Amino acid sequence: MTGAAATAILALVGHAAMGESFVSGLEQKAQTELAARGLDSASVSFNRSPLSRAAVLDGELADSSKQEAMSVVMAIPGVSSARWKGAVDAETSDNGDGTATPPVTAATQAKIETCQGDIDKIVAAKKINFRSGSAYVSPESNAILDELHAALKACDGLSIAVEGHTDDNGDAGVNKAMSQERADRIKAGLIERGMSQNLISATGYGSTKPSADGTDSAADAQNRRIEFRLGAANGSSQNDAKAQQGN
Repeated sequence: MTGAAATAILALVGHAAMGESFVSGLEQKAQTELAARGLDSASVSFNRSPLSRAAVLDGELADSSKQEAMSVVMAIPGVSSARWKGAVDAETSDNGDGTATPPVTAATQAKIETCQGDIDKIVAAKKINFRSGSAYVSPESNAILDELHAALKACDGLSIAVEGHTDDNGDAGVNKAMSQERADRIKAGLIERGMSQNLISATGYGSTKPSADGTDSAADAQNRRIEFRLGAANGSSQNDAKAQQGN
């Protein structure tokens, strides 16, 4: 009896050690993936008592970078859910108004990725264009917005962040203002088509976040773009696929 009890205890200890080792591995993997994406100012932790595969992120990042960090972590096999560290350390985050927002679950992430895939297909085949030095949206680009809105109808409850980017030619301040105006025009277009203004945001980054290195025309063309990032509509939007479009 004593031997059997000892064996059982050792088995339980071994199981706990393997569980903690697995969670530690998830934590290390998440931190490595974030660093590889230039998001090393974000930290990731997993509860050890009790052991949990739910990731908690912390750190000072812009909202768009928080979205990206959430998506990176959720893409790691074994992570069950993810949330940004809030005012309370619980499985839900306090919104400050007496309500609580649940963590982003694997099911929500799957919905985001499915909807993002629909957006990707549209922008991979079409191109949103603006007049040079202008935020004017062409009739052709308005037709693309019609397609985007139609695809988003199946994504009820998700948010979309519209991001404007330019190449690095010209004045940085002018580029940033232009990218903001273009992102605002795309946002307005989606709202006009029926998307809730509470679920869509627009940010212009100018030339601060290039997608291609170099200063030749090919790199400039890649860096002049509109990006769409789908996410959970709880302030912790995420995506780790993103629809990129030249403009």
